[in-house]
Amino acid sequence: MAADWEEIRRLAADFQRAQFTDTVQRLSERNCIEIISKLVQDKKLDVLHTLDGKEYITPAQISREIRDELYVHGGRINIVDLQQIINVDWVHVENRASDIAKSDKGVQLVLGQLIDDTYLDRLAEEVNDKLQEAGLISIAELCKNYDLPGDFLSEELSKRLGKLIQGEMDQYNRGVIFTPAFVARHKARIRGLFSAITRPTPVSSMIGAFGFQEHLLYSVLEELVNTGRLKGSVVGGRQDKAVYIPDIYAKTQNTWVDSFLKQNGYLEFDALVRLGIPDPSSYIKKRFKSNKLLFLRAACVGQALVDQVEASVEEAVNSDTWTDIQPILPSCLSMEDVGILINQAMRNTNVQSSARVLGGTVVVSEKFISNCLSVFDEAMQQKAQKEVKNNPVFLISEDDMKQASMLTESLAPSKKEKREAERRKKASEGSGSVKSGGGGNAREIRIRKTKKKGRKDEDSDEDTGPSQQNRSKQTEALFMAQKEIAAVLEERVTDCPEEILSELAEHLLRPLSKAYQEVLRTVFMSSTSSPSGANKKKSMKDLQEEITNLYNNIRLFEKGTKFFSDETQVHISKHVLKTLCTDVTNILVNFLAADLMMSVENPSTISNEVRLKILGKLSEDTKGPLMKLHNCLNGKTIEDFLTNIETCAEVCGFMLKKGDKKKERQALFLHRQALTEQLKDTEDPALVLHLTSVLLFQASTHCMLHAPGRCVPQIIGTLTGRIPTVSLTECYEIVKVQSVTLRRLYSQKWNIIFVAMFSSV
Repeated sequence: MAADWEEIRRLAADFQRAQFTDTVQRLSERNCIEIISKLVQDKKLDVLHTLDGKEYITPAQISREIRDELYVHGGRINIVDLQQIINVDWVHVENRASDIAKSDKGVQLVLGQLIDDTYLDRLAEEVNDKLQEAGLISIAELCKNYDLPGDFLSEELSKRLGKLIQGEMDQYNRGVIFTPAFVARHKARIRGLFSAITRPTPVSSMIGAFGFQEHLLYSVLEELVNTGRLKGSVVGGRQDKAVYIPDIYAKTQNTWVDSFLKQNGYLEFDALVRLGIPDPSSYIKKRFKSNKLLFLRAACVGQALVDQVEASVEEAVNSDTWTDIQPILPSCLSMEDVGILINQAMRNTNVQSSARVLGGTVVVSEKFISNCLSVFDEAMQQKAQKEVKNNPVFLISEDDMKQASMLTESLAPSKKEKREAERRKKASEGSGSVKSGGGGNAREIRIRKTKKKGRKDEDSDEDTGPSQQNRSKQTEALFMAQKEIAAVLEERVTDCPEEILSELAEHLLRPLSKAYQEVLRTVFMSSTSSPSGANKKKSMKDLQEEITNLYNNIRLFEKGTKFFSDETQVHISKHVLKTLCTDVTNILVNFLAADLMMSVENPSTISNEVRLKILGKLSEDTKGPLMKLHNCLNGKTIEDFLTNIETCAEVCGFMLKKGDKKKERQALFLHRQALTEQLKDTEDPALVLHLTSVLLFQASTHCMLHAPGRCVPQIIGTLTGRIPTVSLTECYEIVKVQSVTLRRLYSQKWNIIFVAMFSSV
């Protein structure tokens, strides 16, 4: 019973306690996350959640954990490893690590790694152990072993030199650390090795042979030389070409150099290199500071040699001759060096304008060159006279034509004088008169006044017209070839080597050509003076008569071609065009060339090229008809040529008259007489047959024929049926006789045959 009451009292007490206690509210996990997120968003709470999202962590806690992990890992840890350990985003870990490195001087952030001083001290102790063992250690090797940058490692180790690291760093090479014992050992080796050297020795060969550290060797060597411990010098600096020269060798070397320069007056750079001097130019400048030397490409020359060259140059100029500098110069000098030396000597003697250099080594005075040019004056005049006489069309320049045209106009009669002469001419001839020789049916071709006036005006103004621009540039006439000039100089110049003559001829080639052009121009202009009025009228009359005769002969020859087939007519026409038609064309062209001062003495020498060149210089009104006439010469018919020759004659101022019956009979007679005389003088059987067939053709047809030798069978074919067969047979038999003696025996029979043939016809 008592136990029951005790239980009741305990329950009453619990009930009473429950009534007086406060109510406790519990939040769900989701509500907690939302509340914390809101606080973080409002920046009232600074926490970060882990990567798995199960925990929140403050930045301060991250910093503490980073420091703890850095200590645990011995003072060096990678940020990537920290991120995996702390289980926070990599960005937050990197930010906290940067803050730690900034706030703590004993911690550094290097290449994504946190490193503190304790780690660096242990690293320095390890480096010191290796250094004491090896005596030398390189930063590059440490970088490879510890995976740290060289600059960072070099800086940190430098701070610990003399403290944790018992060694020193090379001042010229910050990448090497060595111990004092190592330096002392190498210094002793270097001192002993270089003390034993008695000749110039490249320092690089010592490094390769004995395994010296390069920068340490240069430092120790300079120290030993500067303190006088080593009797010698280092030439070339801290480079691969550096050479150690002992004093004993340097004295011998200097003695040889001084003696050579004194005796020869020059120093060859290659010889000094062979002597063991790697930089000859610097050595000479240092050795001979007070001497006046001329530095060239391959050597340096003393003042004595320069004075000798100057004396030779000055003597050549004063004596109006030449001198070859090569024999007095060292053989080691190149052509470039010789040129530099000669130019220097010419500047010093102030003879640049009085002499020039030929072939690189020969100095020739200008007066000597002038004397050589005067040697060719006579030959130049003779050749110019010959060229102007034979072929002036290729010699005349545009300026010459213009000047000669002005000269011709100044010598020509005035317009008033021409009108007066024309009036007198008409008064003497009468208004309806026809010149004698033409016959009643002769066609007189007169020249219109406008044509002549127009042509004269074009002659005077053509230099300013478009035709002036279309003229082709004149080619420069060559006086002599280089070999010819050298041959003349060899005859006229004594004591001059062949090589110098060749160089002199090459130099004179252009001046001689230029002087020849001037002589040509002078000779040409002197030959362009107009003839007197009476002589000009006489020459015009003779020229017109010659052209008229050729024109009528061509007409008669064209008439004779009608007796043949078309194919044979083409052959005969081409022959006439190439011979007689070309002759009359050349006469007209040469007549017009006289106005341009391009005429030749013999028109038959005008070639197709010369003819085209002359036509190219004519005015457009004159050139057009003449070009058509020129093109007809390559045609197949004579009719086109006859049509164009009439037009061209009118342009040139000639009157072509067709011959009457009387004139034609006279032409036939003269042609037969000419062929007969030629037949009497010939001894060639083929030509005898040719002339005989042409004579027989003219006798049977009363037409003139001008045919090539290959048309003889066709000519004989036309004679069949026109003359007795017996006469033809006898002609063939007589042609077979080739001996001159037999021809004379048959001369009487020839006369009988011709009389019989002509009487039968």
